[in-house]
Amino acid sequence: MSGNRLVIAIVVLVGLLGLVVIQWNKREAEDARAPDVVAKLPKLKKDDVTDLTIAPPGKTAVTLAKTDGTWKVTAPIQADADKDAVDTALGKLEELDPIAVAATQKENHEKLEVTEDKGVHVTAKQGDKVLADIYIGAYLSGNTMVREKDAVNVTTAKGSFKYAFDKEMKEWRDRVVVETPADSVKTVTFTNKNGSWKFVKEGTEWKQAPGEKPLASFDPAKVLSIVGTFISLRANDFAADGVTAETAGVTAAAPNGKVVAEVSSDAGDNQIVLYLGNKQDSGYYAVREGKTPIFIVSEYAGERLLPGAEKFAKDEPGKSVTVTPSGSTKKVVGGGGPGLAEAMKGKPHGHP
Repeated sequence: MSGNRLVIAIVVLVGLLGLVVIQWNKREAEDARAPDVVAKLPKLKKDDVTDLTIAPPGKTAVTLAKTDGTWKVTAPIQADADKDAVDTALGKLEELDPIAVAATQKENHEKLEVTEDKGVHVTAKQGDKVLADIYIGAYLSGNTMVREKDAVNVTTAKGSFKYAFDKEMKEWRDRVVVETPADSVKTVTFTNKNGSWKFVKEGTEWKQAPGEKPLASFDPAKVLSIVGTFISLRANDFAADGVTAETAGVTAAAPNGKVVAEVSSDAGDNQIVLYLGNKQDSGYYAVREGKTPIFIVSEYAGERLLPGAEKFAKDEPGKSVTVTPSGSTKKVVGGGGPGLAEAMKGKPHGHP
């Protein structure tokens, strides 16, 4: 009987020792386990950023800097920056929202497009202090892949924002040629090889200026339309290196065309003077007096701002005219014919 008790005691003891070993091994395994991987990205405030360098793959790297509250392109050229483009980029940096870890191994960087040759490299600084140094990569399943420069882990960031950084250099430059409210323009004069015409606004209607030779079939709405192009004129591009005012045909002494607008504002009356130059592949050269860049405006805008007398005349009854806003082409029926709604009746939306 005592022998049985001894056997039972030994079995219990062995069992207890087994449990102790199991618990010890479990604790050692937990101690050796890698810590949980946490998704993280830099946190910054856009107002703190004073320098921004953006290097998209296959495109020219651009450096922008804020001086006295104004953003400028500082490399590879010196130029005014597009405020909206910079504001958008800074806003996207401030809103970086990590939601998951996309990869923890370097071999995944290529397919997630966060390598040096595939990612958009963005560096944001406050003075000499680096606030963010990241590669922006692929857009997958509604979110964007991001990797900090010296990190192996790739983070999934909420939403789409690569577009705000993946730009050509010209898109970071200020492309505003003219921007003024329509009601601020009081007179406008067009001068080019076709002649010279001056118009004044009385109330809300445009008329020929006193002393001007009367235009046949003059249509005030045509002046209103051309002025509308002028007051919100944007460049598509900038003249290439080596193009001078003389070769572009935009010198003040001998431009191909000139538009002078008298405008009024709270600061007083002033003039906006625009010189139109030669036509080239993507439009017309243009220079605004007081601004240094030689702009390239669209072919549509250039041709409207180099009018002939016929551009201010009413459309002939039943005449078909071609309208090409922003490079598109539509055939519409001119004055005297059916209205646009009737002309488009029965046609697919968006097509002539």
